[in-house]
Amino acid sequence: MIISCLAPNHFYRCENESVIFKSLVLTFIAATLVALTVSALRPDYSRIRQGKADENYLSSKNCLACHQDHFASWAKTFHSRMTQEAKADSVQGDFETANTFAYLGVKARMEKHDGRFAMTFTYADGKAQTFSVDRTVGSRRIEQYLTKQAGQYTRLPLAYDLTNRRWMSLNGSFFYPDSENYFQHQAQWDGNCVFCHNVKAQPHLNTNTKQYDTEVAELGIACGACHGASAHHAEEATSPWQRTFWRLFKTADKQIINPKKLAAERSLQVCGHCHGQRVPEPNNRILEILQRGDPYNAGEDLAHFYKPVERETLIGSYAFANRFWANGSPRLTAYEYQGILRSRCFTQGDANNRINCLTCHSMHEGDVRGQIKAENRTDKPCLQCHQQFADAANLAAHTKHSNESAGSRCYNCHMPRVVYGVMAIHPTHDITVPNPQLTTAQAVPNACNQCHLDRSVNWAISETKRLWPERFSSLATSGDKQFDIAEGVRALFAGDALTRALTAEALSGEGVAKVEGKWALPFLLEAFNDNYPIVRFFAANGLANYQAQLTKPDYLASAAARQTSFKQWRSAIDLLNPQSTEKAKTLAQLLRANRKDVDLEVGE
Repeated sequence: MIISCLAPNHFYRCENESVIFKSLVLTFIAATLVALTVSALRPDYSRIRQGKADENYLSSKNCLACHQDHFASWAKTFHSRMTQEAKADSVQGDFETANTFAYLGVKARMEKHDGRFAMTFTYADGKAQTFSVDRTVGSRRIEQYLTKQAGQYTRLPLAYDLTNRRWMSLNGSFFYPDSENYFQHQAQWDGNCVFCHNVKAQPHLNTNTKQYDTEVAELGIACGACHGASAHHAEEATSPWQRTFWRLFKTADKQIINPKKLAAERSLQVCGHCHGQRVPEPNNRILEILQRGDPYNAGEDLAHFYKPVERETLIGSYAFANRFWANGSPRLTAYEYQGILRSRCFTQGDANNRINCLTCHSMHEGDVRGQIKAENRTDKPCLQCHQQFADAANLAAHTKHSNESAGSRCYNCHMPRVVYGVMAIHPTHDITVPNPQLTTAQAVPNACNQCHLDRSVNWAISETKRLWPERFSSLATSGDKQFDIAEGVRALFAGDALTRALTAEALSGEGVAKVEGKWALPFLLEAFNDNYPIVRFFAANGLANYQAQLTKPDYLASAAARQTSFKQWRSAIDLLNPQSTEKAKTLAQLLRANRKDVDLEVGE
C-alpha cells in the first residue's frame, strides 16, 4: 500500500480511500456515542412497580410518543373514558341547571363548587346527607358516580342518563320491581366493578379490617388491557437501532402483545377477560385476587386464572342461572365471550383462523359505538366463510326472503337482539339457527318473531316447517292458546321482565321490525303500567317515538304522576283507534295472570 501510494497515479485514489475510511470511523463513533447517550438517558421502565401485579405496565401516555395515531383513535372510544376522576372536563351530568331529582320521597341535588362535585340527599324527615363525587364510571349511555369515604369507593344510587339528558335512579336500570329502597343499587366498587373497568385492578383487601386500598395500573380500559405489560417494549423502542430492526424484520419479537397476531382463541380471551363474566379458577383463588390483584395479562391463557360464568355456575348458594336463557344462551351484555364459545362458528371453525372479536370489531377503527366499521355492519363478516351466500340466488334460496329484506340479513336471523345491557337491547353473540319452538318450549325469544311481531309463535313454527322442511320437519305447534296471540303482544305481558323489556323496545320501532304505530301504541301504553321500571322505560320511549307531540311519560315518576300521564295518553290513543286501550288492557290482564317474574342481577 505504501509503494502504491507513492505512485503518482495512485495518490489521489489513496487519499480518497483514507478520507472515506476516516469518515466511516467517525460516523461509527458518533453513532455509537449517540446510541450510548440514548441508552443512558432512556427511562428505566423495567423497574416500574416491581413486585406488584401490574409490574412493567405503563400508562397510555407513555405510548403517545411513538403511537400518536393509535392513541388518538383510542382516546375517542368509550373504553378510554370508562372510569375517570371527576373533573370539569370529564363529568357529563348536569350539576348546575337541571340538577335536582325527586324519587321515593328523597330529594337529591347535584352541585358543582370550585371544580368539585357533590350529591346531597334530603330525606322525608328533613335530614340531609352529602356525598362527594370523586370518580365517574361510563360515558356512553349512563354516567355513574363514585364517592370515596374512608378510602373506600362506593357507587352512588343516582346516575345521569346521557341519551335522554336527565337524572335517574339506578333502580330504573336493573330488573327488579318497584321498590321503596332508595339505595337498593348503591354498590361497593373496590372489590367488584374495578376489575373490568380499569387496567390491572389490585384491591389490596385487608382481611382483618375488611378494607380496601385499591390501586390500578390505569383508570379506564387503556393500552395495557389489550397489549399487556409494555415496559420492555418501550425501553427497546428508545433505540434507533432497535426500531430500524423492527421495521426491517416485521416478524421480530417486539415484546408487546398485539391481539391481531395472537391465535384466534387467545385473541378472543383478551376481550373475554372483561366481556365474559367469570369466576376464579379454582374458586378459592378469590382471596389472592382481592389481595394481590388480577393475575391475568393479555396474551396468556385466561383459563389458567378464570372460568366463564355459565347457567349452572354456583358460588356457594348463589346461582347465575337467571342471567341466561333456559337454553344456556346469555341474556346480558358482558357475556359476549360465553356467547361466542357456544357458537358453531367458533367451536367448529379452523383452530388457526376461526371467529373471534376482531372478525367484526376494530379497536382503532370504525364507529366508536360498537367499535365496528360500517362494512362490518353488513353481511361481510359472515361471507368470509359462507361465500356461497354472496350469490343472490343462493341467498334467496337460503333465507326464503327477498334479498333486500331484513329477513336476509345474517345478524337479524343468527344474532337476534335478545340481550340487555345498560338501558339498551343488543344482538346476542351466541350465533345460532333460528328455531321458534324454543319460545314455546323454553321461553327463549326467537328471531322470526323479532320481525314478525304481529304474528304468533305458532304461526312462526308452521312457517318454519313449511319453508325449511328438511331441517325442521319435527317442529310442533303448541297447544297453549297464548302462543296463538301475536308475539309482540304475548311476550310484552306474559314474558318475564327482560322479555317484556326487549319486546317493548322492538314494538317501539327500535329493532329490525317495521311496526305500525297505530297498532303498537295501545299495547305500549298498557306496558307503561308495568311494575318493573325498566319495562316502563322502553314503553315510554316507544310512546314518544310514535306521538312526539305529547309529553313523554316519566317511568320513574310516582305512581300517582304516572297514572295522570297514562290517562292523558289513553285519551289521545283512543282518538286514533277507539276502544283500543280497553282491548289492550283486557288482553294484558289475561296474559299477566300466569306469568312468572324473575329478578335479575346485571353484571354484579
